[in-house]
Amino acid sequence: MDTKQTILHLARSLGFQRTVVASLTPMRRSLARYEEWIDKGYAGEMNYLKRDPKARHSPALLFPEARSAIIVSVSYYTPLPPDPGLYFGRVASYAVGLDYHAVLRKKIRELKTALETELGQPLLGKAYTDDVPLQERSLAARHGLGFAGRNTLIIGPKLMGSFNFIGELLTDLPLDADEPYVGTCGKCFRCGVQCPTDAILPEGQLNSNLCISYLTIENKGAIPIELRPKVGQWLFGCDVCQEVCPYNQRPPETPWPEFQPESGVGHYIDLLSLLEIKDEEEFLTRFRHTALRRPKRRGLLRNALVVLGNRLREQKAMGSRPDHVIERIEQYRDSESDPMLREHAEWAMAQYSARAAS
Repeated sequence: MDTKQTILHLARSLGFQRTVVASLTPMRRSLARYEEWIDKGYAGEMNYLKRDPKARHSPALLFPEARSAIIVSVSYYTPLPPDPGLYFGRVASYAVGLDYHAVLRKKIRELKTALETELGQPLLGKAYTDDVPLQERSLAARHGLGFAGRNTLIIGPKLMGSFNFIGELLTDLPLDADEPYVGTCGKCFRCGVQCPTDAILPEGQLNSNLCISYLTIENKGAIPIELRPKVGQWLFGCDVCQEVCPYNQRPPETPWPEFQPESGVGHYIDLLSLLEIKDEEEFLTRFRHTALRRPKRRGLLRNALVVLGNRLREQKAMGSRPDHVIERIEQYRDSESDPMLREHAEWAMAQYSARAAS
C-alpha cells in the first residue's frame, strides 16, 4: 500500500468511518462567507469566533511544520430510547456520552502512532478537534469528507448523514489532497422549516441568536422570554435539524463505547435532580468528563427551569395538578441567590399558574 492507502486502512482499524486528506492553503471563499456571517451579527455573543477570521481560515498557521492535514470523522449517533417521563430534559446526541474533545484527540494520536509504526519513521503532527481557531467544516467540505448542508453541518456520502464528529491530524507528511465531494440538499429545506426558532436561513446560514444549541450552551445570560416555550424539552443542545434531514434516515451507530449513553449522561436527565446541585464543585463532580460542563451550573439550571416551565404548561393543558413539582421549584427559588435563576424559576411556575405568562 502507498502512504495514503496506509492512512485509510489504519483510520478504519481505529473506528474512523471516513478519512480524507486536505491541503493547508487558505480557504478564501469560505472566509468571505464567514465574514459576512459575522457582520450580520449571527455569531451572537461568541466573541472568540469573531477574532481574526483570516487566521481561522488559514490552517497552516496552526502548525507551521505541517505539510498536509488528515481529516477523520466518526459517528456519535445512538438510538433514542423512550421518553422516561414528564420531568426529564433531553440532551443532544453528541453529548450523551463522554466529552468528544478528549476522546477524539486520543484516537487521532493513536492514528499518528500507528502510522509512525507502519511507516517506520517518526512524524511531526498535532491532533485537533473543534477546540482551536480553525474553520474545520469548511476544510472538510473542500476536501470531500462530505458537503455542507443547509443546516450548516457536514453531510457524509452514502447516507452517512451528519451525526459525525470531525477531527484533524496536521502532519509533516506531504500528501496529495482529496477533491470535494459533490452533494446537495436540492430543494429540501426541512431543517429550516422544522427548526423551532427559525434559526436556519434558506441560504444555509445559522442565526446563532435564535439557535437552541446556542441558547442552552454558549449563551451566558437569560434565555429570551419569547424563545423559552420554543426550547421545548431540550436541556442541552438540539437535534431537530438533524432528525428531520433525509440524509439521516438510517445514520450509522457510533463504533466507540465512549459515546454510548451508559458512558456519560444519557439522552435524558431528571430535571428535579438538577435543582439539588448546590455549587459549582458538585456540578463538576457530576458532569466531569462530559460536554455538559460547558454551560456550568448556572447555565444548566437555567435550562432545566425553562424545560420545567414548558412541561408544566403541558400539564396545565391536560388538566393535571403537579403540585409537588411547583413546590420543588418554589423551594429552589427561595434558596437560590442568583437573580437570573430566580427569575427563570418564577417564569417556570407561572407557566402553570397563568397561561398568559408564556
